[in-house]
Amino acid sequence: MLQAVYEQLGFFPTLIASVLFVACVIFWMAGIAGLLANSDRRRPTEWLTYVLIIFVPPYPIIWLIIDIFRQYWRITRKTAAQVKSS
Repeated sequence: MLQAVYEQLGFFPTLIASVLFVACVIFWMAGIAGLLANSDRRRPTEWLTYVLIIFVPPYPIIWLIIDIFRQYWRITRKTAAQVKSS
């Protein structure tokens, strides 16, 4: 399959597509691990999380990106509050 893409697109587009695919797979696995280990998850909606993970593959990636930004905002607010209080 990679050879067919290479023959159609050339070297650099195939390289970029391959790297993006591998990055998406890594983000997908990290998102699944983060969702399953999330302590904020509520018990009644746990089944919904499992269904979304299985049937909507972009969901863990989107959740991971949102969680990254949420943690960034939380850290910057704490840092700004500590700087302001000292």
